[in-house]
Amino acid sequence: MKIRYLSLFLAVLGPELCAVTLEEALVAALKNNPEWLAKQADKNKADESYKRAQIMFLPSVHASLSASRSKIQKEQSIAKADGMGTSTSTELTLTQNLFNGFSTVNSISAGENSAKAAYHRLKFEEQNLIVKVVDAFTSIWAGRQKVTALKKKEENLKKTLDSQESTMEAGVGTPSEVSLASSNYQKAIYERINAETELFSAESEFEKLTGLKADQELDLPDLGVELPKNLDDMVANAMTSNHSILYYRFAEQAAFDELNAVKGRLAPSCDLTLRAGRNLSKEQMLTSSTNHYEAAVRVTVPIFDNSSSGNTYSAIAMANQEALKAKFSAEDARLEIRKECIVNWNKYVTVNAMIKASRSAVKSAEVSSASNLEESALGMKSNTDVLVKENQLLESRVDLANSLKQKIVTSVKLFALAGNLGLNSFLKKK
Repeated sequence: MKIRYLSLFLAVLGPELCAVTLEEALVAALKNNPEWLAKQADKNKADESYKRAQIMFLPSVHASLSASRSKIQKEQSIAKADGMGTSTSTELTLTQNLFNGFSTVNSISAGENSAKAAYHRLKFEEQNLIVKVVDAFTSIWAGRQKVTALKKKEENLKKTLDSQESTMEAGVGTPSEVSLASSNYQKAIYERINAETELFSAESEFEKLTGLKADQELDLPDLGVELPKNLDDMVANAMTSNHSILYYRFAEQAAFDELNAVKGRLAPSCDLTLRAGRNLSKEQMLTSSTNHYEAAVRVTVPIFDNSSSGNTYSAIAMANQEALKAKFSAEDARLEIRKECIVNWNKYVTVNAMIKASRSAVKSAEVSSASNLEESALGMKSNTDVLVKENQLLESRVDLANSLKQKIVTSVKLFALAGNLGLNSFLKKK
């Protein structure tokens, strides 16, 4: 219910609304993203193809109506007799296939499996979109943290450069120290510009995905993702629930069903035809009507059927290759998902260790920075030493922000690999 109200709220205010929470961004992406809407159209197309296959069991019904008018001339021994005649004919024909080598049954099965494959493909694309939005959202948050820290670092290095230049003018410092301070300052300028470029790129990607502008401050989302206890459980869940694997599995089944449907064209076909009609004719003053009924069974044995689209044997060969391709693609998908599980699980373990190390480094740098400020106030430390320690603190905070961002993205990827990721599945309920 909350999502429905939120979606309506976004629809009223339009795409210019600034996204504040990740939940709003996900709703907007699933509502406005053109690529996602195109994937939904593919799913709807597959559903319609399945409905069309189901209708193949129904009989064909045709109705016909014909009318004619003719002039009748008769010659008799004494005189000629002329007259006009009319004829009207109506007919209803029903044709029902009784057997066609189970081609219809296999076509319906192929349509059903194709529809299931399209559903899992849509869920797979939905998860990909969510991962992209989460990545862009957290990249903006981490990017802003980084830009803020690098701006402060740039200011500190500018102060260090000014201090070294003043020291050299006083005859205490050396040109090499000034040169080193200048190099560090220029490097800080480059790092800040590069961070601003990365931030701009993340904001552009976010706007492309959601149609929203990230003008306001974004808060790091609090996720309620519950991951498997170990890698083995992770792989086991993925092999049974991953939407990419399920898509290729059903696509493989659909391809083999289609192959069997094409093979069915070589079997004899049996059709039942029922006809009912009425003929009405009028000649001069005489009117007559005739009703006729017909039931026929026809058996057709295909020997060699050729057309502009090819023959049945070539169609079977092509369908067989498509089935083999689908089989190999399904196996490759299983191997790819297994690899992704292993890679992202190790990333998750690594990033947790990185977060602990970064937090420890931040705490250490904060203690060291505070100590240096006290010693500087007592004249025991120079301002340059204080700025160096402050820069180390800033770098530690940037590393921590990146680590937190990577943990969220990796968690969401693992949740998607297990087939559990959705709009309402990983955000903590309010």
